[in-house]
Amino acid sequence: MTIPVFIPTENIKSVEPFVNESIEKALKYSGNHYNLEDVHKELYKGKAQLWILWNEKRKNKYQGCIVTKILKRSNTKSLNLFIVTGKDKKSWQDKIDTLEDYAKQEGCTHLETYARPGWSRILKKYNYKITHYLLERKLED
Repeated sequence: MTIPVFIPTENIKSVEPFVNESIEKALKYSGNHYNLEDVHKELYKGKAQLWILWNEKRKNKYQGCIVTKILKRSNTKSLNLFIVTGKDKKSWQDKIDTLEDYAKQEGCTHLETYARPGWSRILKKYNYKITHYLLERKLED
């Protein structure tokens, strides 16, 4: 089973060989608004969080990664899924509850992501709604 594993800031350097190619590829699909160096800066400053999608039972244990950011607004706090990329989505896309639990622990009221259209079909069954093509879900207490 593939699960998202949170990587503490002090351990990010050790997983860079796994995640850098995945992050760069995802950034190219998103219009090159950011580059790998931008993401690294955010991660090392603690302004973004890194998760690896890991499957202990597979030969290639690394399946992908997620970069999240906590966005504080006047009335809400959201965990933004900034980058979500990996192989065999069906083996991990239903593990979003791990991220929701983290968001709640951090005091977030919402989970959100700007995503390509295909993600709207995947996340619809988890009660995400398209709002300006920003997929978001209000977290329940």
